[in-house]
Amino acid sequence: MKSIAIIGAGLAGLTLAKQMQDIAEISVFEKSRGFGGRMATLQAGPYQFDHGAQFFTARSTQFQSLIKDHIAEKQIQAWRPRVLTLEIQKKPFIREWFEPHYIAVPGMNSLCKALALGLDVNLETQVADIEAVDQGWLLRDSAGERLGFFDWVISTLPAPQANELLPDCFAYKSELSTVDFSPCFSLMLGFQSTHKLNFDAALVRNSPLSWIASNSSKPGRPPSFSLMVHSDNAWARTQFPSNIDEVLHGMLEALGKVMSDSLPPPDHIAIHRWKYAKAETSCEEAFLLDESNRLAACGDWCGGNRVEDAYLSGLKLGEQLQTLWRRRT
Repeated sequence: MKSIAIIGAGLAGLTLAKQMQDIAEISVFEKSRGFGGRMATLQAGPYQFDHGAQFFTARSTQFQSLIKDHIAEKQIQAWRPRVLTLEIQKKPFIREWFEPHYIAVPGMNSLCKALALGLDVNLETQVADIEAVDQGWLLRDSAGERLGFFDWVISTLPAPQANELLPDCFAYKSELSTVDFSPCFSLMLGFQSTHKLNFDAALVRNSPLSWIASNSSKPGRPPSFSLMVHSDNAWARTQFPSNIDEVLHGMLEALGKVMSDSLPPPDHIAIHRWKYAKAETSCEEAFLLDESNRLAACGDWCGGNRVEDAYLSGLKLGEQLQTLWRRRT
């Protein structure tokens, strides 16, 4: 049985691992402490924050099929927030959503946790080196320790990180280099007392901010009042080299300007940098497969930048690998 190393325990990597687990020995490596990638959830005392993806839609039959069972188990629920569009010195207006928007329960990373059941996932393990040996690949971590020998290595990292990590022989280096990501800052605020808002989620225009959500208003979340605030991607690109305290000050100032009511001082405050938050230019292919070198890459940046795109990329790569291997047997 062939062995496959999958780098990244986000939706693309875990979808691919599930696809291949019956016909290959799968090892998933994830540098973070938890599952999900940008479908991230952070717990801070009584407060919970979905500080990556805020929701997802399901437009393809394949993704609809995946989430159907999870909806039945109440692991995924539709989110129907009161949505406003906010702009400084302008009257807020109601924003309508014309398709279902979903969240995983009790946190956005819950879907990936469910997919990871039964898989060999190595958390807090960063693959730092991929070396060609005999007819396979030797992986080492950031300390130089061996992680194992594998027939195939597949990256589900953001394209710039995949470009840095995958060996120079990978046939699609040029495709990886064309994918451009914009950064984002996630500001997390927790409050001892509930503050009534006239929205559950808000899109923000012409501001350093792009999104404000009452995380505690989402189904299945802890009741402690929490706000999740995302920066504007273009603003984050200009501010990314800045001191984090300056970024925090800028986001809090912008929040004060856009909110119609003043907020009390937060009991909890934290900020997270996402260097690779959103694929601004994506790869046209659903995945990048170098059969001769037994290397591949996939992710949400293949064909788009949404949660569903990550799933479809991992799914389609798995289907292609299964087809290739059936031809050889």
